[in-house]
Amino acid sequence: MGKFLEFLGGAITIGTILLMAMTLVPAPDAGNLIAILPWVVPAIAGGLLLVAFGAMLDHLAAIRIAAEKQADIFRQLLERRSPSRKEQEE
Repeated sequence: MGKFLEFLGGAITIGTILLMAMTLVPAPDAGNLIAILPWVVPAIAGGLLLVAFGAMLDHLAAIRIAAEKQADIFRQLLERRSPSRKEQEE
């Protein structure tokens, strides 16, 4: 899901920048730029937020996997360290 969100956010950002460039190419003046800013800025910001959220999901999944591995290693260390109950009773 994280990779999909990163791709979708990147596509939205790049698509918005391309549409902005196509709008400004015929007549690059300040009037056109000011006219398209109200939809360009939120669209680019939304795309970047999707990229960031997708990356965060990927990192959280990696953290969860690493935590599970650490828990297994810790459990193995505790099992190796603690003497068996039979040894404790003797």
